[in-house]
Amino acid sequence: MKSSAAAILSSLLVLSCALPVCAATKHVYRDADSGFSVQSVNPVMEYASKYSYGFQENTSATDSLNSIAAIPAEVVEKKTGQPFTTREFMARLALEANKKSADKSDYVLFHPETYAYTTTLNTKMEDSLFHIFDQEDLKGAKLSYSTKTVGKRDYYIISMQYPGTLKEDKTVEKNAMDVQVFLTSENNILYVAESFCSAEPVVKEKKVSAANDTNIKKEYETKGINMETAETAMQDPHAVHKALLPMTDTTLSDPKFQKELKKERDVILKGFSFFKPEKAAKPFGMEDSAINQFVILPDEWIYVKCSPEIKDKDGLKLNVSWAAPYTMVANMVTQYSLKDAAADLKPEDFYALYDESVVLASYSFKKKNKDYDYFAEELFKVPQSEMQKALEKILPELTNNEKIKEHAIFSNPKASVTNDGNQITLHFDTNVKVINKFDFLAHSLLSGTRDNGIFSLYIAKGDHMKTQSAASLADTVRLLPEK
Repeated sequence: MKSSAAAILSSLLVLSCALPVCAATKHVYRDADSGFSVQSVNPVMEYASKYSYGFQENTSATDSLNSIAAIPAEVVEKKTGQPFTTREFMARLALEANKKSADKSDYVLFHPETYAYTTTLNTKMEDSLFHIFDQEDLKGAKLSYSTKTVGKRDYYIISMQYPGTLKEDKTVEKNAMDVQVFLTSENNILYVAESFCSAEPVVKEKKVSAANDTNIKKEYETKGINMETAETAMQDPHAVHKALLPMTDTTLSDPKFQKELKKERDVILKGFSFFKPEKAAKPFGMEDSAINQFVILPDEWIYVKCSPEIKDKDGLKLNVSWAAPYTMVANMVTQYSLKDAAADLKPEDFYALYDESVVLASYSFKKKNKDYDYFAEELFKVPQSEMQKALEKILPELTNNEKIKEHAIFSNPKASVTNDGNQITLHFDTNVKVINKFDFLAHSLLSGTRDNGIFSLYIAKGDHMKTQSAASLADTVRLLPEK
């Protein structure tokens, strides 16, 4: 998963926060199989797969998304058609560092086009590890190249500044972007790290006439827009509203903002470490900080985790995450990237690519008050049989609600509840037809004790479960301490 994916997933989870940088306990993500670790301060959002990891700092003043992917030699060779070794890569990097000019290199792994989205959909997660840039964005972007040494680690850097585009009605079509890609290698693995920053451009009115076409072309050129793009813009009567906006019309080029962005990127690079890959002691999965457990996920999946700090009188801690097959997510991102940016993503497009996914939400209380204690004790006193009767009464009222049926029709709904005095668990299964077109199967679980709880919702396209281990993730979570 790269920048676009991270941006889409983080927006789905409504994650955004900008606070001053301050000292805090370090957070470390370690991928033993891929030979890298990432140190951060307090990520408000994380995503990870077997080969990649990305995050957004809660302390970020620039709201940057940062990521790293570990690409094995055989995947690099498949992409480039050439043998790959760390020795050759670092030798090429050394040559670039010694060059007097920072022109585009002839080495394919230093080309931004190598990391552009392809038109084909992915069948394996490794196929999308190179995906960073939209090819159309590259055509209008200002690109620069450099090298950098952080500690004892050398990086080749591809920098892209994309000024953004407007629609004919002067509304923003695509945000401006400031992206840096940091390339290095160890143990015959290509490491691709990225810092992605985006902002909405400021729309400025321009008047166009045949007399000042030449001046406009010169203005575009001085702001890094090539002649071909300027010529195309002049031939389009709506070009002024569709043409690239100057970076100076966004916050991205503000000197103070750029200084802060550089500072944050330097900190991120210092937080990377690389080591010889080793077989992980535990399978792929994620740490759930709310219930202090490791949740195992299918190997070919990716998860996005929201970790907001919630502080109130009850000491509530909340963890929200979403997990799905990596290729499904990558293909959705690819389709979104390759479509006309002005076109809406239709439900049919989403349904065609959707396969299955699961939402997990867990919580815990460090403190409780008298009102809560009373409510909990009364709830756990209710006999299971009475809970089941109440559930069977509510279920038809919910599934046959006319307002709900306008959007979704439930069929074969089944619900059950258990209560052993210490833990209450509710299961709900149903088939759902959404807007009378799209068929899904839903399996949900809500389970809680007096101190913690978990909710899961598994949704698969069609009428049957696909990955049983994913559907039953929440069933494997222990809420009560072992006896």
